[in-house]
Amino acid sequence: MIKKITLPQTDCQFSALALGTVKFGRDQSVKYPGQFSLPSDKDLVKLLDLCIELGISSFDTAPAYGLAEERLGKLLMGKRQYFEIITKAGENYNNDSDESHYDYSVKGLNAQLEQSLRHLKTDYIDCWMLHSNGDDVSNLNDDVIQCLLDAKQAGKVKSVGLSGKTVEGGKLALNYLDTIMMTRNLQYQEEDSLLEIAAQKNKKVFLKKIFNSGWIVNNNTDKSIAMQKTFQHCFNHPAICSAVLGTINPKHLIENVDAYHLFVNA
Repeated sequence: MIKKITLPQTDCQFSALALGTVKFGRDQSVKYPGQFSLPSDKDLVKLLDLCIELGISSFDTAPAYGLAEERLGKLLMGKRQYFEIITKAGENYNNDSDESHYDYSVKGLNAQLEQSLRHLKTDYIDCWMLHSNGDDVSNLNDDVIQCLLDAKQAGKVKSVGLSGKTVEGGKLALNYLDTIMMTRNLQYQEEDSLLEIAAQKNKKVFLKKIFNSGWIVNNNTDKSIAMQKTFQHCFNHPAICSAVLGTINPKHLIENVDAYHLFVNA
């Protein structure tokens, strides 16, 4: 089974591997190496059952992922207590127009939180993050920081953070919030300095794009070795809480988990 890791200074635990849900609800304007179609509800139920079997209890989603929150909400009905949900605010994507709308106002963020709670059919979010458009420092102003903290104080979310794109934004978030989600993989280490900052503040971080949106595995002749090297790289710092895997393919999910266990047991 995959271990659970506590997010320091909170009562939240997340599985060391989390499932990303972009492909649950959005198949346009994405940067994956291959084409894909949105899975059926039946296929997603099977994937959810596989996650339970493998010990993956954390899901990463967002309004920016199209229909993902709504579909995940239906899937988790009656099973919510077994899972942790990470979602975000700031970007909202419309499948019909294939366009994103950004709103980092306090009013807009609170409206997105209420929308996420409705779509996910839950009364709380385990981790709520500001979703970066690249302008992290400007977006994470005093009012927005307070908005995130107020949602936590109200019990609507258990922890708060930034899913960022910049080192400066990550530093700012680690000063005030519980966590960040940062990009880290074998081809990108520009944000790695944030790991030591998190450790110094007794905080942990989430990792995204650990396979560089699939390109690391896709371009490697030995996928198993590439996955093992990825996990070896991604989990080599104590400040890491969880790494997000984005797949809707059960075979690929099992391969990822097997590679993770080989690394853990090495």
